[in-house]
Amino acid sequence: MTQIDLSNTKHGSILFEKQKNVKEKYLQQAYKHYLYFRRSIDGLEITNDEAIFKLTQAANNYRDNVLYLFESRPNSGQEAFRYTILEEFFYHLFKDLVKKKFNQEPSSIVMGKANSYVSLSFSPESFLGLYENPIPYIHTKDQDFVLGCAVDLKISPKNELNKENETEIVVPVIAIECKTYIERNMLDSCAATASRLKAAMPYCLYIVASEYMKMDQAYPELTDIDEVFILCKASVGERTALKKKGLPPHKLDENLMVELFHMVERHLNRVWWSPNEALSRGRVIGRP
Repeated sequence: MTQIDLSNTKHGSILFEKQKNVKEKYLQQAYKHYLYFRRSIDGLEITNDEAIFKLTQAANNYRDNVLYLFESRPNSGQEAFRYTILEEFFYHLFKDLVKKKFNQEPSSIVMGKANSYVSLSFSPESFLGLYENPIPYIHTKDQDFVLGCAVDLKISPKNELNKENETEIVVPVIAIECKTYIERNMLDSCAATASRLKAAMPYCLYIVASEYMKMDQAYPELTDIDEVFILCKASVGERTALKKKGLPPHKLDENLMVELFHMVERHLNRVWWSPNEALSRGRVIGRP
Protein backbone atom coordinates (compact mmCIF):
# COMPACT_ATOMS: atom_id res chain seq x y z
CA MET A 1 0.00 0.00 0.00
CA THR A 2 1.07 3.59 -0.64
CA GLN A 3 2.67 5.25 2.36
CA ILE A 4 1.76 8.81 3.29
CA ASP A 5 2.77 11.21 6.03
CA LEU A 6 0.70 10.27 9.08
CA SER A 7 2.21 12.78 11.49
CA ASN A 8 -0.51 14.84 13.22
CA THR A 9 -3.18 12.60 11.68
CA LYS A 10 -4.53 10.57 14.58
CA HIS A 11 -7.20 8.68 12.66
CA GLY A 12 -4.91 7.67 9.80
CA SER A 13 -2.10 6.51 12.06
CA ILE A 14 -4.45 4.36 14.19
CA LEU A 15 -6.02 2.79 11.10
CA PHE A 16 -2.64 2.16 9.47
CA GLU A 17 -1.25 0.35 12.52
CA LYS A 18 -4.37 -1.73 13.06
CA GLN A 19 -4.75 -2.93 9.47
CA LYS A 20 -1.03 -3.70 9.30
CA ASN A 21 -1.06 -5.80 12.48
CA VAL A 22 -4.47 -7.46 12.27
CA LYS A 23 -4.48 -7.97 8.49
CA GLU A 24 -8.25 -8.07 8.18
CA LYS A 25 -9.55 -7.62 4.64
CA TYR A 26 -12.16 -5.02 5.60
CA LEU A 27 -9.69 -2.92 7.57
CA GLN A 28 -7.24 -3.01 4.71
CA GLN A 29 -10.03 -1.89 2.40
CA ALA A 30 -10.88 0.92 4.81
CA TYR A 31 -7.26 2.05 4.77
CA LYS A 32 -7.36 2.15 0.96
CA HIS A 33 -10.38 4.46 1.24
CA TYR A 34 -8.39 6.58 3.69
CA LEU A 35 -5.47 6.82 1.25
CA TYR A 36 -7.89 7.90 -1.47
CA PHE A 37 -9.26 10.59 0.87
CA ARG A 38 -5.77 11.88 1.61
CA ARG A 39 -4.79 11.90 -2.06
CA SER A 40 -7.98 13.75 -2.96
CA ILE A 41 -7.07 16.64 -0.63
CA ASP A 42 -3.34 16.61 -1.35
CA GLY A 43 -2.29 20.06 -2.50
CA LEU A 44 -5.63 21.59 -1.46
CA GLU A 45 -4.90 24.83 0.42
CA ILE A 46 -7.74 25.33 2.90
CA THR A 47 -7.98 29.12 3.00
CA ASN A 48 -11.32 29.88 1.34
CA ASP A 49 -14.90 28.65 1.20
CA GLU A 50 -14.45 26.67 -2.01
CA ALA A 51 -11.56 24.70 -0.54
CA ILE A 52 -13.55 24.03 2.64
CA PHE A 53 -16.39 22.62 0.52
CA LYS A 54 -13.97 20.33 -1.32
CA LEU A 55 -12.39 19.12 1.92
CA THR A 56 -15.79 18.44 3.50
CA GLN A 57 -17.04 16.60 0.42
CA ALA A 58 -13.91 14.43 0.40
CA ALA A 59 -14.44 13.66 4.09
CA ASN A 60 -18.08 12.77 3.44
CA ASN A 61 -17.09 10.38 0.66
CA TYR A 62 -14.68 8.68 3.05
CA ARG A 63 -17.31 8.49 5.81
CA ASP A 64 -19.81 6.93 3.40
CA ASN A 65 -17.38 4.07 2.78
CA VAL A 66 -16.15 3.35 6.31
CA LEU A 67 -18.52 4.55 9.04
CA TYR A 68 -20.80 1.51 9.21
CA LEU A 69 -17.79 -0.81 9.04
CA PHE A 70 -16.16 0.88 12.02
CA GLU A 71 -19.40 0.97 14.02
CA SER A 72 -20.04 -2.75 13.43
CA ARG A 73 -16.76 -3.85 15.01
CA PRO A 74 -17.09 -5.47 18.48
CA ASN A 75 -14.63 -3.09 20.16
CA SER A 76 -15.37 -0.03 18.05
CA GLY A 77 -15.16 2.39 20.98
CA GLN A 78 -11.77 1.14 22.13
CA GLU A 79 -10.36 1.07 18.61
CA ALA A 80 -11.15 4.79 18.20
CA PHE A 81 -11.65 4.54 14.44
CA ARG A 82 -15.06 6.20 14.48
CA TYR A 83 -14.55 9.27 16.61
CA THR A 84 -11.05 10.17 15.43
CA ILE A 85 -12.31 10.94 11.91
CA LEU A 86 -13.62 14.30 13.07
CA GLU A 87 -10.49 14.99 15.14
CA GLU A 88 -8.29 14.55 12.11
CA PHE A 89 -10.66 16.53 9.90
CA PHE A 90 -10.10 19.63 12.03
CA TYR A 91 -6.34 19.28 11.62
CA HIS A 92 -6.75 19.38 7.84
CA LEU A 93 -9.28 22.22 8.11
CA PHE A 94 -7.04 24.58 10.10
CA LYS A 95 -3.43 23.69 9.26
CA ASP A 96 -3.14 26.09 6.30
CA LEU A 97 -4.86 28.89 8.20
CA VAL A 98 -2.28 28.55 10.97
CA LYS A 99 0.64 28.42 8.54
CA LYS A 100 -0.43 31.75 7.05
CA LYS A 101 -0.01 33.41 10.45
CA PHE A 102 3.75 32.81 10.63
CA ASN A 103 6.76 33.55 8.45
CA GLN A 104 8.29 30.46 10.01
CA GLU A 105 6.09 28.09 11.95
CA PRO A 106 7.34 27.85 15.57
CA SER A 107 8.17 24.46 17.01
CA SER A 108 5.95 25.24 20.01
CA ILE A 109 2.74 24.93 17.98
CA VAL A 110 0.41 22.15 19.11
CA MET A 111 -2.37 21.13 16.73
CA GLY A 112 -4.39 17.99 17.29
CA LYS A 113 -5.31 15.85 20.27
CA ALA A 114 -3.62 17.21 23.41
CA ASN A 115 -3.83 17.77 27.15
CA SER A 116 -4.57 21.44 27.83
CA TYR A 117 -3.47 23.24 30.98
CA VAL A 118 -6.32 24.07 33.37
CA SER A 119 -4.78 24.80 36.78
CA LEU A 120 -1.84 24.46 39.17
CA SER A 121 -1.75 23.24 42.77
CA PHE A 122 0.92 22.36 45.33
CA SER A 123 1.31 19.42 47.72
CA PRO A 124 4.49 19.87 49.81
CA GLU A 125 5.30 17.13 52.30
CA SER A 126 5.51 19.55 55.24
CA PHE A 127 6.11 23.16 56.24
CA LEU A 128 9.87 22.71 55.89
CA GLY A 129 9.40 20.68 52.73
CA LEU A 130 7.65 23.61 51.07
CA TYR A 131 10.96 25.52 51.10
CA GLU A 132 12.87 22.62 49.59
CA ASN A 133 10.35 21.42 47.03
CA PRO A 134 6.77 22.74 46.84
CA ILE A 135 5.81 19.72 44.70
CA PRO A 136 3.71 21.43 42.05
CA TYR A 137 0.93 19.47 40.40
CA ILE A 138 -0.17 20.53 36.92
CA HIS A 139 -3.82 19.84 36.18
CA THR A 140 -4.61 19.19 32.52
CA LYS A 141 -7.66 18.17 30.52
CA ASP A 142 -7.57 15.89 27.50
CA GLN A 143 -9.08 17.59 24.43
CA ASP A 144 -10.02 16.02 21.12
CA PHE A 145 -8.60 18.91 19.12
CA VAL A 146 -6.42 21.73 20.38
CA LEU A 147 -4.65 24.57 18.67
CA GLY A 148 -2.26 25.93 21.23
CA CYS A 149 1.26 26.66 22.37
CA ALA A 150 3.60 24.29 24.23
CA VAL A 151 5.15 26.17 27.14
CA ASP A 152 7.88 25.11 29.57
CA LEU A 153 6.71 25.84 33.11
CA LYS A 154 9.50 25.98 35.70
CA ILE A 155 8.72 26.10 39.41
CA SER A 156 11.17 26.13 42.30
CA PRO A 157 11.66 27.85 45.66
CA LYS A 158 13.34 31.22 45.25
CA ASN A 159 17.11 30.90 44.75
CA GLU A 160 16.85 27.09 44.84
CA LEU A 161 17.44 26.39 41.17
CA ASN A 162 18.80 22.93 41.88
CA LYS A 163 15.33 22.00 43.17
CA GLU A 164 13.69 23.12 39.98
CA ASN A 165 10.61 21.38 38.62
CA GLU A 166 10.09 21.76 34.87
CA THR A 167 6.97 20.64 33.03
CA GLU A 168 5.68 21.21 29.53
CA ILE A 169 2.13 22.48 29.37
CA VAL A 170 -0.16 23.31 26.46
CA VAL A 171 -1.88 26.71 26.54
CA PRO A 172 -5.04 26.32 24.40
CA VAL A 173 -6.16 28.95 21.91
CA ILE A 174 -8.82 26.78 20.25
CA ALA A 175 -10.34 23.72 21.93
CA ILE A 176 -12.87 21.57 20.09
CA GLU A 177 -14.71 18.70 21.73
CA CYS A 178 -15.63 16.15 19.03
CA LYS A 179 -18.76 14.06 19.58
CA THR A 180 -20.68 11.53 17.52
CA TYR A 181 -23.77 12.83 19.32
CA ILE A 182 -24.37 15.32 22.12
CA GLU A 183 -26.81 14.76 24.97
CA ARG A 184 -27.49 16.63 28.20
CA ASN A 185 -24.92 14.91 30.43
CA MET A 186 -22.21 15.34 27.79
CA LEU A 187 -23.12 19.01 27.45
CA ASP A 188 -22.83 19.50 31.22
CA SER A 189 -19.39 17.88 31.14
CA CYS A 190 -18.32 20.13 28.26
CA ALA A 191 -19.60 23.18 30.12
CA ALA A 192 -17.46 22.28 33.15
CA THR A 193 -14.41 21.81 30.91
CA ALA A 194 -15.02 25.15 29.18
CA SER A 195 -15.14 26.89 32.54
CA ARG A 196 -11.86 25.34 33.69
CA LEU A 197 -10.06 26.08 30.43
CA LYS A 198 -11.17 29.70 30.38
CA ALA A 199 -10.14 30.21 33.99
CA ALA A 200 -6.63 29.25 32.85
CA MET A 201 -6.72 30.90 29.42
CA PRO A 202 -9.52 33.49 29.07
CA TYR A 203 -8.84 33.83 25.34
CA CYS A 204 -9.48 30.18 24.57
CA LEU A 205 -12.28 29.62 22.06
CA TYR A 206 -14.19 26.51 23.20
CA ILE A 207 -16.39 24.72 20.66
CA VAL A 208 -18.42 21.51 20.84
CA ALA A 209 -18.63 19.86 17.41
CA SER A 210 -21.14 17.01 17.32
CA GLU A 211 -22.40 15.11 14.31
CA TYR A 212 -25.84 14.45 15.84
CA MET A 213 -28.03 15.76 18.66
CA LYS A 214 -29.74 13.75 21.39
CA MET A 215 -31.33 16.25 23.73
CA ASP A 216 -34.49 18.34 23.98
CA GLN A 217 -33.87 21.05 26.53
CA ALA A 218 -30.44 22.42 27.31
CA TYR A 219 -29.01 25.87 27.85
CA PRO A 220 -25.47 26.02 26.46
CA GLU A 221 -25.81 29.80 26.14
CA LEU A 222 -25.63 29.97 29.96
CA THR A 223 -22.24 28.26 29.99
CA ASP A 224 -18.70 29.16 28.90
CA ILE A 225 -19.13 27.13 25.70
CA ASP A 226 -18.75 29.49 22.74
CA GLU A 227 -20.77 27.41 20.28
CA VAL A 228 -22.27 23.97 19.75
CA PHE A 229 -22.29 22.79 16.13
CA ILE A 230 -24.55 19.90 15.03
CA LEU A 231 -22.57 19.13 11.90
CA CYS A 232 -24.99 16.68 10.26
CA LYS A 233 -28.07 18.75 11.18
CA ALA A 234 -29.81 15.57 12.33
CA SER A 235 -30.91 13.76 15.46
CA VAL A 236 -29.71 10.40 16.75
CA GLY A 237 -33.12 8.98 15.84
CA GLU A 238 -32.68 10.06 12.23
CA ARG A 239 -29.18 8.57 12.23
CA THR A 240 -30.55 5.21 13.45
CA ALA A 241 -33.35 5.22 10.86
CA LEU A 242 -30.91 5.66 7.97
CA LYS A 243 -28.68 2.89 9.26
CA LYS A 244 -31.60 0.45 9.59
CA LYS A 245 -32.60 1.14 5.99
CA GLY A 246 -29.05 0.53 4.80
CA LEU A 247 -28.77 4.08 3.50
CA PRO A 248 -25.54 6.13 3.61
CA PRO A 249 -25.01 8.17 6.79
CA HIS A 250 -25.88 11.84 7.03
CA LYS A 251 -23.23 14.10 5.59
CA LEU A 252 -21.23 16.76 7.37
CA ASP A 253 -22.75 20.07 6.33
CA GLU A 254 -20.36 22.13 4.18
CA ASN A 255 -21.90 25.46 5.16
CA LEU A 256 -21.52 24.72 8.85
CA MET A 257 -17.86 23.86 8.28
CA VAL A 258 -17.42 27.24 6.57
CA GLU A 259 -19.04 28.97 9.57
CA LEU A 260 -16.82 27.09 12.01
CA PHE A 261 -13.70 27.89 9.97
CA HIS A 262 -14.42 31.61 9.88
CA MET A 263 -15.27 31.66 13.58
CA VAL A 264 -11.80 30.30 14.31
CA GLU A 265 -10.23 32.61 11.72
CA ARG A 266 -11.77 35.70 13.33
CA HIS A 267 -10.50 34.60 16.73
CA LEU A 268 -6.94 34.14 15.45
CA ASN A 269 -7.00 37.51 13.68
CA ARG A 270 -8.39 39.68 16.48
CA VAL A 271 -6.31 41.49 19.10
CA TRP A 272 -7.12 39.83 22.42
CA TRP A 273 -5.63 42.24 24.93
CA SER A 274 -4.32 45.73 24.20
CA PRO A 275 -5.24 48.35 26.83
CA ASN A 276 -3.08 50.90 24.99
CA GLU A 277 -5.37 50.58 21.96
CA ALA A 278 -8.62 50.48 23.94
CA LEU A 279 -9.75 53.95 22.91
CA SER A 280 -9.04 53.47 19.21
CA ARG A 281 -10.72 50.06 19.21
CA GLY A 282 -13.55 51.03 21.51
CA ARG A 283 -13.13 47.63 23.20
CA VAL A 284 -10.98 46.80 26.21
CA ILE A 285 -11.57 43.06 26.48
CA GLY A 286 -11.17 41.08 23.27
CA ARG A 287 -12.39 37.70 24.39
CA PRO A 288 -14.55 35.63 22.02
